[in-house]
Amino acid sequence: MLSPADLLRLAQLYATATGVSLSTLGRRACGNNRIFVRLAEGGGANIRTLARAETYFRATWPENAPWPIDIQPGLAERRRRRAQPLEVCGEPR
Repeated sequence: MLSPADLLRLAQLYATATGVSLSTLGRRACGNNRIFVRLAEGGGANIRTLARAETYFRATWPENAPWPIDIQPGLAERRRRRAQPLEVCGEPR
């Protein structure tokens, strides 16, 4: 799943490409017109709402806007895993 920061970036790119506000985009993507505004203000969202937003972007991404090459599913999780120490039999390496 994409991080909230990645989803906010996608929302900003999508809104620019389609000419809609973040509020309108949030309503269309998640049924919540404050989601992207809240993320832009430093707030959060629950995982179900973030997953809905990602699904919406993947299904309806505008043809006139290239998908950012550095935003890929699972990338944030791989980054987090690399930052954590390895464990062998319950003990850190």
